[in-house]
Amino acid sequence: QQQHSKQQRPSAISTSPTMHRRTAASSTSSKVSASRERRARRGGGKANGGGIRNANGHLHLPTHHSSRHPKDDNGLMGMGKRIIVLMIGLVFVCFVLIWAAALFHVASNSEDGGGDNGKRGKLLGRVKNGLGRMRNGKSKYQSEPIVAPRAADDGSPYTLEALDNNPYLGWQPPLVPSPLGASFSWRECFKADPTSDGTDQPAGCRENPSELGVAPSVEKGWVPDVTMIRTMMMHGKDVNGNPFPPPLSTELCEPIGVTGGKHGDSNKECLEQSMIRPTGALNSTTVTIRPSNHYGAEDSKNGDEDSIVVPAPRLMCLVYTMADAHANRIRAMRETWAGGCDGFLAFSTESDPRLPVVSLEHEGPE
Repeated sequence: QQQHSKQQRPSAISTSPTMHRRTAASSTSSKVSASRERRARRGGGKANGGGIRNANGHLHLPTHHSSRHPKDDNGLMGMGKRIIVLMIGLVFVCFVLIWAAALFHVASNSEDGGGDNGKRGKLLGRVKNGLGRMRNGKSKYQSEPIVAPRAADDGSPYTLEALDNNPYLGWQPPLVPSPLGASFSWRECFKADPTSDGTDQPAGCRENPSELGVAPSVEKGWVPDVTMIRTMMMHGKDVNGNPFPPPLSTELCEPIGVTGGKHGDSNKECLEQSMIRPTGALNSTTVTIRPSNHYGAEDSKNGDEDSIVVPAPRLMCLVYTMADAHANRIRAMRETWAGGCDGFLAFSTESDPRLPVVSLEHEGPE
């Protein structure tokens, strides 16, 4: 028995570790499984790829509900609110536009006296037809035609009949300001070549051809309106209500040389030595005659006591020029002294009803 026991001991000793390992493995597997279950509960059922494995290693996937996430509902609600706000904004804009249109309609009726809508339509039709005959469209520089003249009131000369006869009555070129603003000096305009057509002149000099635009074409037998400038000056405004003649800087009254210097102004010296004095405003219908207005006469010691006031004579002023001088020289005359003449007309190589300028046909070179 002892020998048999001794022979059995090694077998018992060799068997004991195997059973111990199996028992430990089973205990470890149970602990791991329990740990996995606890982690799965804490992680919202997303452990092990979103499932829970049991003690046998089988994967149990979590149950998914068909309802949307609360965030999705919040997104849809936010989009719906934005759509509602956008619709309210569109309704408000439409309401403002309708309100503005109603105010414009009421103001137009009150201005026209409530019964001149037909006349306004007739006026626009006549002006549009007249401008259509005169527009040629050969250049990007197009003059701005009269398309909506204001109603004739307060003694305005721009009546239906007057604009029908001359669609450019009351027209003047746009004033393009200098980018230098208040620091702009008119002396810069005298530095250009005297023979230049004005294309090299800076903005503010009122001499660039692009500001005047292309001359509208005229029909054969066209008769210029020589009283146009005088009519505009007597009214003091153009058809759009802007001042006419346009205001000028007092810097132009200073001595200005040929190239813009402060010396060598022979024109100003000539006027001063010839004793030429103004006899009244350009839009005056009377003139004041003084003995000192004559060449060689001395200023009267009695002041205005020796002067007399008489009706202004009627003057017709005519000049001869070239087409390349329309945008600078003729425009300068138009915006200064031309309105003091009862009639003003320039003869040139090209007609322009806005200035007015008429072309003279002749044989041979100019």
